[in-house]
Amino acid sequence: MTATLFALIGLSLAPNPDERLAQAERHFAAGVESRHDADSARSHFAQAAQDYDQLWQSGSRNASLAKNRARARRLAGNLPAAIAALHEGLALARYDRSLQVELEEARAAVAYPHDDLAAACRPQPLRGIGTRMSPLEAYLAAGGLWLAACLGVARFAMTRVPGWLLGSAACLVGLALLGGFWWQDARRQTNEHARPLILLTRECALKAGNGDSWPDRLKWRLPPGVEVRELARRGGWIQVELASGAAGWLPESHAIELPGG
Repeated sequence: MTATLFALIGLSLAPNPDERLAQAERHFAAGVESRHDADSARSHFAQAAQDYDQLWQSGSRNASLAKNRARARRLAGNLPAAIAALHEGLALARYDRSLQVELEEARAAVAYPHDDLAAACRPQPLRGIGTRMSPLEAYLAAGGLWLAACLGVARFAMTRVPGWLLGSAACLVGLALLGGFWWQDARRQTNEHARPLILLTRECALKAGNGDSWPDRLKWRLPPGVEVRELARRGGWIQVELASGAAGWLPESHAIELPGG
């Protein structure tokens, strides 16, 4: 009974989403104002990130909040967490251009020790029609093309002018292309999800086998923020593939799985 009472009191004292958002924005603004004091600024940004995270976990999820979470985490000095937040946002809205730009900027900020390693690790930008238009926009476009095709056929039936049929045919071709692009995108997504996307949260070496005794696969250690594809897991290690195709093993404790993939 006492535990239940304390829980109810805690819930009543917890800030509502609007208050939490205002609190996060105040901490973020304080971080900006403290930019000449790095430690103080990072502290404010870390608190803002915590507030944004609580909003996200409470169900207030949208592209704008994902971007704010990522910026606060990055300014707090946690680049891998910023990249993870952007992936969480893109899992909800792959088509959001601002999140895509933020992700590419965050990827460019990963501190690779050598350009060759960067070329081997840096993933390709997001692609596919699903990254350019939302499902709602696709449905509206498909509906518009179908309606235009039907109207063209109706006008041909009334006027017998061949141009109306040509217009209907063009609309149907456009509808088929739109459907084909979305089918290709869905197929690509399915293939990618078969190999989960893994994010390194700590620096580590890529090993030839699942253990510290195995030799390193690369001359350089992988920095935090590198994204790789999972191939297998064994004994607390993950076998991964870099963007270049090179494969090796990483400790599970040094990585997290990203949503969406």
